Order: sequence, then structure tokens, then C-alpha cells
Amino acid sequence: MSEELNAIIKDFWEEFRKTISVETAIGKPIEIEDKTLIPIFGIGFGAGGGGGKGKEKEGQGYGAGGGGGICPVALVAAFKGIPGPEGLKVLSLKPSGTLDKVIGEALPMVMNRVKEMKEGKKAEEKT
Repeated sequence: MSEELNAIIKDFWEEFRKTISVETAIGKPIEIEDKTLIPIFGIGFGAGGGGGKGKEKEGQGYGAGGGGGICPVALVAAFKGIPGPEGLKVLSLKPSGTLDKVIGEALPMVMNRVKEMKEGKKAEEKT
């Protein structure tokens, strides 16, 4: 591989490392009224390379490429004055699929049923 291509790839990776960090995935907090919103991002990246061979001046080839993206995936809301987990809420920004919808709709009903069953057992134990 040529020295020039080596230098280009090295510079690329050094700049890339500066860009991708925890601070990139977790955005700056936003203060709104009684809550702090913290954006969470998904980061993806891909890279490729090439090569070549042949006799001097008769053949040689190299290549490199890459691409990436960043997109919001969630928003964490921290409510002021509400301590512990009760003061946090995570809002997904990803489109939900069928399974997500079914679970999301069924979970409150299941939790209520479990609560009713526990309360029923406690009432039986007292009698």
C-alpha cells in the first residue's frame, strides 16, 4: 500500500475517533420547565478497503471507503423533585413494530391482573 494511502487512512481514523464518543451518543441535557430531557442517539459506521497487485508500472490499485450515520433513538426525561426511578421516564423514538405494540398494550393488563391476584391471596390469608 502506498505511503500516501496509509497517511489518508490514518488521518481518517484519527478524526473518526474524535467524532465518535459517549458524548456523541448521549446528547446535551435540555432543561424544560419541571424536567430535564436527555437525547440518546444510535451511531452506526461501516468501512471498506481494497488492494491490488501486479508488476511495477503495470498494475496496482487500492481503494478505501466508509460511511456512517447517527439517529435519535430515545429521550430520557428526568422530572425535578421526584427522586429515584419514579422520576425517570424513557421515551422511545424508534418506530414500534407489531410485537412492541402487543406487549405495550398487554403489559398494563397483565400487571393489573398480577396485582389483583396478589391482593386476593393477601385477603384469603387474613381470613
